[in-house]
Formats: sequence, structure tokens, C-alpha cells
Amino acid sequence: MRFYLKLIIYIACISFASICLFILIICYPQAYYFNDKIVYKNFHVYYDKKIPDQIYTTLDTVDQLIRKSDFYDPNLQFKIFLRSDSDKYNLFPLQFPDRGSGQAISLIKNIFLYKSDCETNISYTHAGHMRTLSSALAHECIHILVDNKWFLKSKMAYFDKNSQSSFGSLWKEEGYAEYIAGDLPIKLDEGLKILDNQALPSYAPHVEYFKYWLAVRYLVLEKHMTFEEILDTKLNLEDVLNDAKKMLK
Repeated sequence: MRFYLKLIIYIACISFASICLFILIICYPQAYYFNDKIVYKNFHVYYDKKIPDQIYTTLDTVDQLIRKSDFYDPNLQFKIFLRSDSDKYNLFPLQFPDRGSGQAISLIKNIFLYKSDCETNISYTHAGHMRTLSSALAHECIHILVDNKWFLKSKMAYFDKNSQSSFGSLWKEEGYAEYIAGDLPIKLDEGLKILDNQALPSYAPHVEYFKYWLAVRYLVLEKHMTFEEILDTKLNLEDVLNDAKKMLK
């Protein structure tokens, strides 16, 4: 009987230790990989090779961008994980995305970008599209800032059909992140032609994010709404887009 009790306790301890190790790996990837690290302003950057000096200019730009948000928190620290090789570090979940350009794990303030070149300030998506590294980072930082201030409220938006796009994205938050980050893959004139069926889209997700950006841009610049007001107001994406297009004609 004592043997079985000891065996049960042993198995329980091993299981608990395994769970703790898994949580440690997921929450603190810096503990077991990445070749280089820098700490600069509010950013802790980890990279799979030597970080070039150009990263400081990139981070200055990120800092300037996110300070434009109306809920910037100067005390918030961001942990940024970058890799130059998308074949690396794919073993564990909740880390580097297998789609899109990046993702933010808001509760632990971790940001992962699919693939980056710190020297040239370029970030890549899984489909090979490019945008500046600074804008990609600013976009993900906004997600963390939103959840830092309104975590429950922002996640409750998933239960509001008007807050979700046809792609299942929270268009208000994604649109605001794009509004702050800038550097859209689709320029204003081109995007308006696509929305008016005068041009064909080359990549559907880019068109979706252009819609979110255009809608939020209109609400901020023309309606003078804060992000919290946008978040709290019942808004239909298509209605806002129609109003935004009218203003631009």
C-alpha cells in the first residue's frame, strides 16, 4: 500500500513539475534560446543572432508611434522576440505565429514576429509580404496596451457581432493598431478603388485590414472619438466605411 501511495505521489510530483516547466517555457522563452538581447527604453529585444545597432532607430520609431495612442502607459515593458529564420523555434505553441506577421501574448507582454531583419527594418509575413519592422512592432504593442487597460472589455467584444468583421477579427482594435502603426500595404487611393470595385485586390487580408484602418481613421479624425469611445459604441463596420468613403469623395 505504501508503495502505491509513493508511486502516486511521485507521478503527481512529476506531472506538476512538467506543467510548471511547460508554463516556464511558454512564458519565458528568453530562458532557453535567442543569441542576443538588448534593453532599450521600454523594450526588451531578443534575436536569434547579434542585434545590429540599427535596432535603436527602429525602437525609437516604435516608441514615437505608440505614444500617439490615447492610452499609452509609460510604465509598461514589452518583451520582443525576433528571428531571422522562420524555421527556428517552432516547437512550442503560443510563440511564433504560423500565419500573419506577428502576435502578442498580452498577459505576459510578449511579442513574437514571424520573421524580421533588424538591420534593414523589415518584417515578413508567412506569405512573404513585407512591412517595416517598426510598424509591425507598434501594431503588436497596441494590442498589449489595449489589453493592459481594458482586457475584459476588449475580449467581450468577441460576443458582439458588430465588433467582429467577416474575417472574425475585432475590427476596432485591429483598425486602431493599424492607425497608430501606419505603413499599410495598401495605400489610400488604391484601397478606395478596391472598395469601389474599380480594382482587384492582390491579397484579401490586406484589404480587410485596410477596411479596419479606414473605419477607425474616420472615427478618430472626423468624429474625434477616443479608442475607449470607439470600443464602447455600437458601430457597424460597413456603415462606418460608407461614411468614411463619403467624406473622402
